[in-house]
Amino acid sequence: MRLKDLKRPRTDGLPYLGTLSDAAGDTHYQLAISGPGKLIEKTFAETDFQYQIDSKATETDWVPRYQEMWAKQTVQAATKADPETIDALEKKPPAAATRANSMVVSVRRTQGQGTWWAWWWPALALPRGANLFFVLPPICNCAGFVVPNAGDPDLFLSANGPRNPVIAASTRGAGLIDRVAFGPAICWPWQEFVPWFRVNAFSNCATAFGMTGFGVIP
Repeated sequence: MRLKDLKRPRTDGLPYLGTLSDAAGDTHYQLAISGPGKLIEKTFAETDFQYQIDSKATETDWVPRYQEMWAKQTVQAATKADPETIDALEKKPPAAATRANSMVVSVRRTQGQGTWWAWWWPALALPRGANLFFVLPPICNCAGFVVPNAGDPDLFLSANGPRNPVIAASTRGAGLIDRVAFGPAICWPWQEFVPWFRVNAFSNCATAFGMTGFGVIP
């Protein structure tokens, strides 16, 4: 699926919208991409994203499916990675995200409850300082990773909002895979949260992003 397959907003600032289907063919899911129109068009111009939604999946299914996704999307990049160096000490925390330099990609259920989610966004183009947030519905376990083709994207994870404290972060150097994860060993319904993944462009970069999560309530 590409950006052109989504319903384009008539007014800048309103979200692009699309209907998604799960493994059973149900279309009770909505994708929204919001932010500055020109930045969205530039960032998503070449990406042809893939997704999997399975409302019948269990917590046991989640682990091997994530491992399969990780192995498929990272094995080649991992073998080409350079070593970490003293340059890592030069990296500073990213500047605050604003409406002008940020985009939000969110997914929601419109009916039902409990779902396993997996997403892969290749060929994302981000200018230096830009932020791309990815938001899943409530989950109890989640993981995300960036696989750069060029430049240096960093990855952060917050719970229940973009301004809340970072609960996991990865700020490795240019060309290196960053990944974050969070969740309890046992998936209790009362421990669920809404994950906000933040891909921040430390430099101009072309990157892919993958995320997955499992939840038992809407």
